[in-house]
Amino acid sequence: MTNRDSYINKTLRFLSRVKWKSLFWRLFLIFGILSFVTLASNLGFWIVYENSVHTNHPSEIPEADVAIIPGAAVYGKTPSPILMDRLACGLELYQAGKVKKILLSGDNGKSDYNELRPMLEYMLSHEVKPDDIFVDHAGFRTLDTLIRAKEVFLVTKAIFVSQSFFLPRAMYLGKELELELYGYECNLRTYKKETYYLFREFSARMLAWWDIQWDTPPKYLGKPYPIEGSGMSTWKGSIPVSIPK
Repeated sequence: MTNRDSYINKTLRFLSRVKWKSLFWRLFLIFGILSFVTLASNLGFWIVYENSVHTNHPSEIPEADVAIIPGAAVYGKTPSPILMDRLACGLELYQAGKVKKILLSGDNGKSDYNELRPMLEYMLSHEVKPDDIFVDHAGFRTLDTLIRAKEVFLVTKAIFVSQSFFLPRAMYLGKELELELYGYECNLRTYKKETYYLFREFSARMLAWWDIQWDTPPKYLGKPYPIEGSGMSTWKGSIPVSIPK
């Protein structure tokens, strides 16, 4: 190998190292920016939450037009523990006279999966007046639930019923959507995947922030159906076989 060839090889090795170092620092910078934005946005969610009205005592929460109960997993016709606790807390608010109506919002987008039917059956079996129950079949995620509550059901003041680790995102979205929203914490037990949900919320809050920045619409909207009068015509395919008298 000539001196010239040796010099060229050394130069190429040097340039290769420079290239990889440059790529490393670029990736490091991108990762640093994303981490900062994630932490900053999550802090913003907590600030909104801490400055909002939220409690786990019905006596401490203001009255509102409606309790919004978002869906969660169901196993066949059985609500998951998370969903069961949301239903129990929503019922508690209704029985305490804190709300006049209940809005059940969940996923009914597939023929073999229906979160709304067991939710509706629970309320009816606990003697909630049929006229007071409204059903939103297109509450695929919290953003959809809240936009549809405002635009379809014309809700202006509501109590959002969920576990405390989900509520900061809901309260942030409510504030951005100009809904007067109160949070009712329904942590009635220790949940099996609670640690997982806490970590998942970091990315979910980032997505919520992004959705607000870009005015992401819900999957479906529809004609206005004011949250007053009877909600029975909103039940659609979730109507139980028999309605308790």
